[in-house]
Amino acid sequence: MGHASVCSVRSVGAATRNPGKIRAIGKAFKRFCNIEKIVVVKVPYNLPPQPVGSLGIVSAAFLRAINGYKETGEAGVGVEAGPMEFYVPGGFIETQVSVIIINDKVSVGLSSSFPLPRRLLSKMVYGVELGSLVEEKRSIGDIGESIGYIGLATEGVVTREDLTFQSVVMALVPWIKGYDHDLPSIKEFSNQIGLEEPGL
Repeated sequence: MGHASVCSVRSVGAATRNPGKIRAIGKAFKRFCNIEKIVVVKVPYNLPPQPVGSLGIVSAAFLRAINGYKETGEAGVGVEAGPMEFYVPGGFIETQVSVIIINDKVSVGLSSSFPLPRRLLSKMVYGVELGSLVEEKRSIGDIGESIGYIGLATEGVVTREDLTFQSVVMALVPWIKGYDHDLPSIKEFSNQIGLEEPGL
């Protein structure tokens, strides 16, 4: 059983239209809370198609979470994926980031991460979305809406939905273990990442 402040959440706002992300968010919250519904909310209009770097990815996920929190007044989740600075060839590693807001507290979680080929990375750092760069997508449709690049790369062993689930659970850990009081407020987190405080 999760921490009481998590279990008191009944609805979670998710600013995404991706069915895999919605399923993963629901699965993570249902594992640790008694949620009744995932509310799909509007995606912020000013997000880049492909955020790049830790600040860009976290900021985009945070803005998505804000929209979800505004809608439900209880909890909001934002999930973004992209190349983040790391000590690998090319200088970036592909990761998925979840930002969760519950009761004005903000937490961040990351998924398992992996290096990308330079041919893809060289375009992504200029804002081109990973899904649009993958040639194999022609046979299975939009990989971003299905198994993701990682699903192709691992032959279905790990999918984009798995990475979303991981990152959401990681972001829930402070509530699960009861140290959510240590988390920054929305205002504090906004200042930390250099964004103007979103109006709530």
